[in-house]
Amino acid sequence: MDEIKFYRNLKEETFDVESCFLCGQECDSKTAEHIFPKWLQHKYDLWDKKLIISNGTTIPYRNLTVPCCSDCNNNKLSQLEERFKLLLDGHFEDLTFEDEKTIFQWTGKILYATRYLELSLLIDRKNPDLGKIISPKELESYSALHLFLQSIRFETKFNAPKPWSIFIFKCNDEEFFYHNLLSSLCLSMKFGSVSLTIVYEDNNTISDFMGVFKNLRNYGINFAQYLEINAHIFYSATLKENVPKYFSHFHQETEVLTVNTMGSLKSRRWNDKEYCLNFDYLLLSCGIDIGGSSYHKDGNITSFLIDENNEHLIAKNKN
Repeated sequence: MDEIKFYRNLKEETFDVESCFLCGQECDSKTAEHIFPKWLQHKYDLWDKKLIISNGTTIPYRNLTVPCCSDCNNNKLSQLEERFKLLLDGHFEDLTFEDEKTIFQWTGKILYATRYLELSLLIDRKNPDLGKIISPKELESYSALHLFLQSIRFETKFNAPKPWSIFIFKCNDEEFFYHNLLSSLCLSMKFGSVSLTIVYEDNNTISDFMGVFKNLRNYGINFAQYLEINAHIFYSATLKENVPKYFSHFHQETEVLTVNTMGSLKSRRWNDKEYCLNFDYLLLSCGIDIGGSSYHKDGNITSFLIDENNEHLIAKNKN
């Protein structure tokens, strides 16, 4: 039996326009994979809207594409899109482990592909000598995520603990919104009245640490509340230290990938002032000006997580 080409490790990657961003193999028939799929762009009218990338410039969603081989694009990724659409249509209710894995794969592809695209984009178009936004060596920091994404192509067993934390919320408006924190491997996407936030490579630790927010799963939150919740989750992701190591085995005969974890996640202590800096930045970037910092001299913190009876949602839903 011929040996199956599992995938090309990032250290062996050529990172050229002829190689598939997912499996790393040279494309027999190259296609352009839309990072944000066409169905999503049409559903939320994103085609002509622009995404801010890491160097602060913007690119229309329709132009966010990466090279992809025909098998990954037309077979594996197409199947992933169909699975994810079913979950979205069901508002991510009653998620199984396999459902969470689909969310992990779908969102992880977007995060990784966005970084992969930046390999070919200049930091400053007026000053090309500054080079590209990200170098191949910098992309190696995403090697674990790239490995995990091979679960799109092959059956994969993620042995406990699962390398992600997922939060789902109901929202009170129908707008689409996307933001990420690349340095801490987390993102959030709001599909109108339902949103998901995910942290990668945390071994489900942040899901436990921020578990109180899961009690708000069925509470309809407004946009400011959505941002505040994500400020907490994203800041928690920045506290990660001693990130777990992952080792894997691909069995040629069964074509099954097994992923195991070595070590556990440790985090530094929470700091209210640091959190508020992150929260303030997120609010201002979305055009919400509260007239100062969310951190007050007396140690109190501005919060939007208040219900119609002026009760704080966290204290109310702790149990």
